[in-house]
Amino acid sequence: MNFAILDIEATGGKKGTEKIIDIAIYQFDGEKVTDQFASMVNPEREIDKFVQNLTGITQKMVRRAPKFHELAKRIVEITKDCVIVGHGVDFDYRMLRQEFQSLGYNFEHKTLDTLTLSHQFLPNLETYSLGKLCKNLGIPLADRHRAAGDTRATLELFKILLKKDKTKNIIKAFGQNDPKSKQQISKLLQLQRNLPTQSGIYYYLDADGEIFYLQAARNIQMSVNHDFTNESKKSLHIQTRVKEVHFEITGSFFIALLMQMEEEINHQNLIKNRQNYFKFGLFLNPTRIEKLNTTEGIPFLIFPTKNKAYKALDSCETMEENLGNNEEISQGLKNITSNENHFILIDKGRTAEEKSFIEIEKNEILGFGFFKFYNQLEETSVRHAILVPVTSQEITPALVRSWLNFHHFKQKISFKPGENIKLPKENDRKRSKNFR
Repeated sequence: MNFAILDIEATGGKKGTEKIIDIAIYQFDGEKVTDQFASMVNPEREIDKFVQNLTGITQKMVRRAPKFHELAKRIVEITKDCVIVGHGVDFDYRMLRQEFQSLGYNFEHKTLDTLTLSHQFLPNLETYSLGKLCKNLGIPLADRHRAAGDTRATLELFKILLKKDKTKNIIKAFGQNDPKSKQQISKLLQLQRNLPTQSGIYYYLDADGEIFYLQAARNIQMSVNHDFTNESKKSLHIQTRVKEVHFEITGSFFIALLMQMEEEINHQNLIKNRQNYFKFGLFLNPTRIEKLNTTEGIPFLIFPTKNKAYKALDSCETMEENLGNNEEISQGLKNITSNENHFILIDKGRTAEEKSFIEIEKNEILGFGFFKFYNQLEETSVRHAILVPVTSQEITPALVRSWLNFHHFKQKISFKPGENIKLPKENDRKRSKNFR
């Protein structure tokens, strides 16, 4: 089984218009590097200033570099019969397909994401960026945000992940050559095309048009790719049954989670989702941190990992060994919960021109909505007209407390029920300390 480990740097700009400026590929047979290739690329267009600052690649550096069509044959040769591997591979694969499509060539390969595999084989890390993973694993990383440096680091990361895959599911998944599996792979590749990379919720439909699985995701494309490459029993069932993928972009991951909770009430025959974002709860009386759904009671706070739960307790000067002291815990928690009864959280919208809002009263979520103009929020009647109601659930207060204190949002606005909201003037908004 051959892999093509790669990394690509691009000009930046509107999706679909970017061009490659730097590419590196290592052909790897699972044991050793069998071929390698690296080159800067003349994009024949301007490089965004942000990209220049991030990569160090300037317009002058690529002016005499070969154009993509001059490198295309070499790229086809080195990736032939290979699985494309990258860290956040969806971007790299999309850029290659985009460049080849402009030449009238259909570049199609299976892909494997070391970001997804890292979540699977290296659980409970704070972050899975390539830089942080290399630091945690002792992998040398030179020339960060340059294709050659990032590709070498991704190769070393991939070697570690292959060793951690004791059941060899990675090799098994991409070693199937029977016609049926090829047909299925082709179907899954087709379903993944043109999926967005924004936060939202996605739905899998079967041959009868029935929704049988849904999931909130920070990155819809990445999450679907994980479902379609994972070898768990549930994922294999999904891969066989899925016929359509639908999605709704929310911009705000919080709203995506609210939509998932609501949809799970409305659809009773879904495949049980064991990968909910929140997995652990802080319970009181007695005070303890437990996995959700494995203990009685309603959690006071909820967290995606046990490590984050203990870090939250550290923030109120309460360590793991003090969990038995209810009075000390309760006193610390008073410092991280909100005293306001009625407020709105403002977050990202579905487009650059739009924002989202979630209205909350006494730790219960009234609903959410999207707006482009602040008067839509300020006037109660208009705001409630665009509000999408949310069904109250036992876990909702814990969700509100946790999101408010341990997650990012753009702005929080407190007000009295029944009153119109008074927002700062436009110039003041831009300077507001509430924006994060």
